[in-house]
Amino acid sequence: MEKMRWNEKWPFRIQPSVITLGFFDGLHLGHRRLVQETSQLARECHASTVMMSFEPHPTHVLMGKKPVPLIYGLSEKEWVVKETNQIDHLVIMHFEPELMDMEPEQFVNQILVENFQAVGVVIGSNFRFGRQNRGDAAMMQELCTMHGMECRIVSEVRDDGLRISSSRIRALLKEGKMEEANRLLGRPYFMLGNVNKGMGLGHRALVPTVNLLLNEARQYPDPGVYVTRTFTQDGSYQSVSNIGHNPTVGEGISLRCETYLMEFDENLYGRDVRIEFYRHLRPEIKFESMEALRNQQQIDIQNARAYFAEEKE
Repeated sequence: MEKMRWNEKWPFRIQPSVITLGFFDGLHLGHRRLVQETSQLARECHASTVMMSFEPHPTHVLMGKKPVPLIYGLSEKEWVVKETNQIDHLVIMHFEPELMDMEPEQFVNQILVENFQAVGVVIGSNFRFGRQNRGDAAMMQELCTMHGMECRIVSEVRDDGLRISSSRIRALLKEGKMEEANRLLGRPYFMLGNVNKGMGLGHRALVPTVNLLLNEARQYPDPGVYVTRTFTQDGSYQSVSNIGHNPTVGEGISLRCETYLMEFDENLYGRDVRIEFYRHLRPEIKFESMEALRNQQQIDIQNARAYFAEEKE
């Protein structure tokens, strides 16, 4: 899978191609249906597959809109796209005034037809595009027909009678409901990061942890302790992760993810890791002493071991 950034100053042509469009935050089961349909149509047309996404999220640009906290950053999105093994090119378009001001007809003609030689387009039934969101799925169907392209409109995917959406998953993460969020994502929620040197308290007073600094604008699981698994370049390890500001240690600590890796005692500073989240164990609280915190950490580790033991049965 190749990732590319597109702008008018650097046009490129991928031909022929079948394109699916959207922001794809979380790449949940609804998005995966689009990916599957894109792959199927591309095989029929003997074309490459293109996922066209945008950066930043429109709500981070448009006046009067409350910025949406994203489930995944671009690095996580790229990782999941690679994992699907069904997309040849991930194209990131910068969401800027020139793009926002494009009429739907211009977007289809200039970008999809001229630059990507599209022979097919796959979108969700609620897809909107073009200036002031004037374009919808019906208009895309009509424009594709005019240009001799096939347009496939994918109906919304539902779970428990409700539409699977990024906003629904954000709400679940905010409540720490990992099992339900993971079911809708189609894989365990995860974060990628480079291990940051923490405050050094782990090796002196508490269990040793690896630390990832987090972006306050993202939608992470609710502050608390979680059963996780940590992946390094050398393997994967059962782990326990705490998301929060570590109030027991002190005030003003930035949002971070502190993870204890079981059966592991090596230095990971400066190395990249992936942490998958499986179950919420408890909320983050301020303990009366470091000893009380350390005792609770041992209980958290025991509970995590019990979780993994259950999974093996």
